[in-house]
Amino acid sequence: MTDQEIIIEFNHGTLRIKGSPAKTRHPEREVEVNGYTVRLINVPEVDRPGIESLEYCPYYDNLSEIMLLEETEYQVLMEGVHDAEFIPSSGKLFRRMRFDFEGKTAGILNFRSYAGKSFLGIRTGHGTEEIPVEVRSKKIDYHEQYPAMLADLSEEITSIILESDSSTYQFFSPMDRKKKTLYEDFLLLEHIFQPGNLPAAAEYINHNFYSGLEREVEVVPAALASAVDVDELPMVISDPASIDAGGTPLSLPQVHLRETPDTPENRFYKYFLENLEDLILELLETAPEGYLKDSLTGFRDEVNVLLSAGWLRGVGALMSLPLNSQVLQKREGYRDILRYFFMLDLSLRFAWGELEDAIMGFERRLSELYEYWCYFKIIRILEDITGDRVDPSDIFHLRDWKVTIRRGNSILSFRMGDVRVLLSYNGRFARDTGCRSYSLPFRPDYSILVDVGECTYFIHLDAKYRSTVKAEDFYDDIDLRDMREELEGDYRDGDVYKMHTYKDAILHSRGAYILYPGRDEVVFQEDDGHEVPSVGAFPMNPGRSEDEERRLRDFLEKVIKDLIELKGI
Repeated sequence: MTDQEIIIEFNHGTLRIKGSPAKTRHPEREVEVNGYTVRLINVPEVDRPGIESLEYCPYYDNLSEIMLLEETEYQVLMEGVHDAEFIPSSGKLFRRMRFDFEGKTAGILNFRSYAGKSFLGIRTGHGTEEIPVEVRSKKIDYHEQYPAMLADLSEEITSIILESDSSTYQFFSPMDRKKKTLYEDFLLLEHIFQPGNLPAAAEYINHNFYSGLEREVEVVPAALASAVDVDELPMVISDPASIDAGGTPLSLPQVHLRETPDTPENRFYKYFLENLEDLILELLETAPEGYLKDSLTGFRDEVNVLLSAGWLRGVGALMSLPLNSQVLQKREGYRDILRYFFMLDLSLRFAWGELEDAIMGFERRLSELYEYWCYFKIIRILEDITGDRVDPSDIFHLRDWKVTIRRGNSILSFRMGDVRVLLSYNGRFARDTGCRSYSLPFRPDYSILVDVGECTYFIHLDAKYRSTVKAEDFYDDIDLRDMREELEGDYRDGDVYKMHTYKDAILHSRGAYILYPGRDEVVFQEDDGHEVPSVGAFPMNPGRSEDEERRLRDFLEKVIKDLIELKGI
């Protein structure tokens, strides 16, 4: 197959970027991108970003049309100007060849694990030019896994909002929605409108909507009154016309209880659909023809169908958010709508510091999002194993309107009978700490502590979204094998070596495992038939992690029980 190549004509020179071979043959063509003439050789034009090493995507207003891929090597050649320097956003991304190319500049470009908007900077004697590019992730799918990961993280925000005694509850305002990129809005809409999400929740609500009782009072002849309203009775009999000469009431207030869909929960549901329609119409105003516009049109039509449900005609306008409603929080269908509401309103009047930083604009630190996501999965797994529920205030640190995650010495506590099971995030192990390493300091992403009284045993886990290959080690056999494994969605041997370091250097450690967005699960045991001591790797993929979570949960439960039995408790 022929390699992919993009040739960009800039002022006084030409920039050539060569990628890997394309899966299929694509016609050569010439396009205009940001004022530059660009020749595309075997580069596909796509209506949504894919995983080819080079792609041309002209359909998103907020994305650069030239699309590269993270942790991918590109051969770069500049010609036409002898003093050109290549200066991408970080000088470490470009390795210049050390031999002469007759006035040309050549080298290798690799964005490592950075994903998002970047630029190719070119400096010559005539000045500096910046050619925008988009760097996509090849480990977290932007159209399924990335929105699903955001949705899971938004549920953690919901957990502190729904605590009515939380210091953040009173500050919440649904109308103070910070503007996100159109691209991110579209991705979230694609996720919400998947058949198993909003359409399924709305169908359930349509067939099982929550109704209340509306009270109506009517003055009727006393002989016909079957349910007298005692509250209205004094007012009725105070009218002389309603009493006969003997003092017997001629009329009585009759109360009727009528079932009605006009409840705060249904007003919220209708409010959500109306706001969803407004967002779709806003995006349609600027959406280009093709896949984007067709998809948005379909979303709009689907919302219109949902809003036309006959029972919604009897539902009024929302006056206040019923966030403490048990129906919204727990009832099937309604709790999903609440989830989607917070997903679209992720940037609330207060800020979740780490998450806001990680998804600000186009600079998505996907490795950090993945690390947070894995942390909450571990919390929920330990809750399921022990039956304990963690207080959100133990996970988050609230300061004014800013929310951050507790780290280091902050520990979440669970119980299994008489045994404490603890979880730390970024806990430090060194020679001078209570829980110590006998050599160098280490800070695993997550450490599970099983306190059996006489001793505390440790199980360590690291989220491995990204791995960086050092330039000086590039030709090492291990790193070359690691690069192949990464492309194939496998775990990296180098990461497993690090788990050995955790297990061996941190005293009383019985196991260490990586969590990564791949497919292969492996546990290397010291002794056959015993889960620990061991090291290994467990796949955890946003959007399709239910079976993976169950396998990790079963493994951790068995390890914890084995450690408890080790001391005869």
